Amino acid sequence: MNLHRRLFSGFILATVFLVASMSVSLAETKEAYLTLNSDDSQSYANLVQQAEELAKESIAREFMENPALTEVTVIVTADRSRQFVPVLRSRVSRSQWQKDSRIEQWTRYFADSQYLLGFRDSYVSSPNSGPSRVINVPGPSRPASRQNDPAFRDD
Repeated sequence: MNLHRRLFSGFILATVFLVASMSVSLAETKEAYLTLNSDDSQSYANLVQQAEELAKESIAREFMENPALTEVTVIVTADRSRQFVPVLRSRVSRSQWQKDSRIEQWTRYFADSQYLLGFRDSYVSSPNSGPSRVINVPGPSRPASRQNDPAFRDD
């Protein structure tokens, strides 16, 4: 009787494992890496908008061309003066995309890409577009507390 229980429980475990592995193998995902060429005359905001449109078109095309696809990840990299920097990454499942195809909610933006690509001020579209403005940010009105100093010890 004990032998039958072991065989039966082994059969059940093998069946569960087989079903679980089949469901994982049926889920098909795709990663796409896209590069967006950026000229020096556009602003960072325009670059991000172009990257969003490129990602949205790519996701829609991937889901349309491959019905078995369950999830798409798109990484958009910008090329500016031979510097390739990721701007955004969108990851969305087919069911999420069917419910709402607004790209912003499925996207992670890489904020440091603005500086790595050489965009210093997002409101300046070109270095030759006119006189650049320098914004002076006032310093703190009182000296910073020593408690904010990383070397401060309160023993």
